[in-house]
Amino acid sequence: MRLMALFLAVVLPLLVPQPGTARDSTAKKGDKPRKEHEFHLFIEPEAYYLYGEEDEYVFLDDTKNSEGTLSKLEWQERDVKLYGGKIGGSFDSFGLEFQIHSAIRGDSGEMYDSDWVNLDDVKTHYSVNNNELDSFFRLGVMAYFDFHPFSSFRGISLAPTAEFAYKNILFSSTNIEGWYGVQGKDGIYSSWDSPSAIHYPNKKSILLGVDYEKIVFYTFIGGQAKLDLVNGRLHLTVGGAVSPYSYAKTEDKHFANNDRTNYEYYRDFINIVFKTFKGNFSTFFDINDIISLGLNGTGQIGRTSQGIMTKLNPEKGWRRYEGNWGGVSEYGFQIGAGIRINIF
Repeated sequence: MRLMALFLAVVLPLLVPQPGTARDSTAKKGDKPRKEHEFHLFIEPEAYYLYGEEDEYVFLDDTKNSEGTLSKLEWQERDVKLYGGKIGGSFDSFGLEFQIHSAIRGDSGEMYDSDWVNLDDVKTHYSVNNNELDSFFRLGVMAYFDFHPFSSFRGISLAPTAEFAYKNILFSSTNIEGWYGVQGKDGIYSSWDSPSAIHYPNKKSILLGVDYEKIVFYTFIGGQAKLDLVNGRLHLTVGGAVSPYSYAKTEDKHFANNDRTNYEYYRDFINIVFKTFKGNFSTFFDINDIISLGLNGTGQIGRTSQGIMTKLNPEKGWRRYEGNWGGVSEYGFQIGAGIRINIF
């Protein structure tokens, strides 16, 4: 808090308009003129806090419930700390940025596992699990082209953007407790919260964990707007994008013994078309010609998409799981700080 108060005490007075003629927006800090054709390069170490969730589904062709779902696993991303950075360059109006981020391994909230075995809206099985983030890796590259819509005021610029990103995330869960509905004589299972439901763990048995890996290749097209204030020292940027096409591959291991050597193994292959959206903002203040301090935020939402589901058969290898479909959805919001180092 003391550091933030000191930062505001230094920056806020600079936001007040000063008397005199404003500096030409084409000038660098320190009144060094910017050449017409000039290459610029920066690096930016970053740290983020991520709050989100990765959802996993199993759909059946003949399900009767409102969401068409047989099973849903909700993998929380809580208290996830990301680190990494960017390196970017621009020449005239064209710019390119590379991004790389990873995460500190550790607890990541909980995983909720729900089943609708009756294929209607009655949830029959439900369990709560500890969720562990084993690994997280994200890589991206974005290209943009700046232009100034107002010739009389060059403090505002707009830019179409195109981006490619790759994400690989691995979770493992261990069961805390669960409730499984009991099948009646009519073949119908009771609700998970009915008095007859079996509670786990009990004296006879326990529930075992699940591992989940998700790999996604994203494409995005969008745009961003940038506003320069305080004689070109304060930079505000907002942007948004949609993914016309993304591809997800997921792997799911449901364990059958405590040492995790015996499990049911599933793989899903999912095409995601115009169902992923993102928005971002950043604000940077130039301390001098070289150092800028910034605050960044990004939100991303992926609506539910279905794809091919396969299961590993010990004798026949991977086979299509007929009548079953895999699915994914996601949301994530991250906020963090960066130190931009303007090399030239």
